[in-house]
Amino acid sequence: MEKENKGVRNYDMSDAESEVMEKLWEQTESIKQSALLTLFVEDGKTWKRQTLNTFLERLEKKGLVERENRMVKAAYSKEEYHLVQMEEAINDMYGGKLSNFVAAFAKKNTIDEKETETLMNILNNY
Repeated sequence: MEKENKGVRNYDMSDAESEVMEKLWEQTESIKQSALLTLFVEDGKTWKRQTLNTFLERLEKKGLVERENRMVKAAYSKEEYHLVQMEEAINDMYGGKLSNFVAAFAKKNTIDEKETETLMNILNNY
């Protein structure tokens, strides 16, 4: 699966790192680090430049952000990142079997007829 997910790995992020990633995922292209800091200040964060830089360094080491010439962007889309998280959870908790995951989910949650039909259509298309 490593090739399909382009090297994205399962990483735990602190709450602050998650906030940084959410802001980056909202951007359509690279953003200046100073502009990113401004977005956080506008949201009421009292972060200093070095605080943001520390979070960006951590995320860069994890392979989640790319930085060049004071520009920063998410290395992967939010969807790609969450797909890897889901795959890791299914592998770790359900022996890599989607059927085990669905069975565990169904035991704890009510799946109505419409949702069941939607799931069946998805499975039939694959």
